[in-house]
Amino acid sequence: MQAPPDRRFAADAEAHRRDAPRHCPACGAPPAIATEFWEGTARRFYCSCSACGWTGEITPTGDVAVGHEPEH
Repeated sequence: MQAPPDRRFAADAEAHRRDAPRHCPACGAPPAIATEFWEGTARRFYCSCSACGWTGEITPTGDVAVGHEPEH
């Protein structure tokens, strides 16, 4: 039987479950690996897809995606 998670990390664990990528951006299959790490204040997920072989990083953007085009 697995020990219960440390309560000090409950909010982090919930955020990981909520924000972890559920689909490969290349083929749409569930990613085989989605490992969360932090770079400064940015949360990132290193992902690997066993269906198509894609690997890369996915950065959650929150409620609104930030584009590269200037405001009109």
